Amino acid sequence: MNNTRFFLRNPGIAFAAIAFCGAACSESYRSTSVQNPVPTVEAVLEISGATTVGAGFVVSVRATATQGKVGSFTARIRYDAAALRFDSAIPMDDAAMRALNPMPGQLRLAGAAANGFSDGRLASYRFVALRANGAETLSLVVDEMHLITHFDAKPTLTIMPSPVISR
Repeated sequence: MNNTRFFLRNPGIAFAAIAFCGAACSESYRSTSVQNPVPTVEAVLEISGATTVGAGFVVSVRATATQGKVGSFTARIRYDAAALRFDSAIPMDDAAMRALNPMPGQLRLAGAAANGFSDGRLASYRFVALRANGAETLSLVVDEMHLITHFDAKPTLTIMPSPVISR
């Protein structure tokens, strides 16, 4: 009780004591947990070989993730059916399961691999050029993509421009 009367008679000291306590407790908050950045994925159509009229060339769908591997996907490759002709799927020996539904002007494709697509190549297809610059009509649309950790990569997916790789 005597302490309370002391502070009531000396308001300046009471204010200084409260300010000192407040300053002593003003330690800045710093999180000690480390947050992992969100994985991002880049997908691209790689065009390999000569794309001259009458020549066959390979179109590969490749996806690379900053953290982990792609485990499953569904996508479409669109093209001008008057400029290109789909020839065939190229078999791959990587223990992945793939499905393909070719239609004029579009390939619908899907795939899954329990351990992920190790080299990033999801699928490869052979096309034949019917017109000059027909390969320029190719485009990739990804409908779904998941990493092997079940992370939905679609929101962080970037589709890159298609490079032409000469062989």
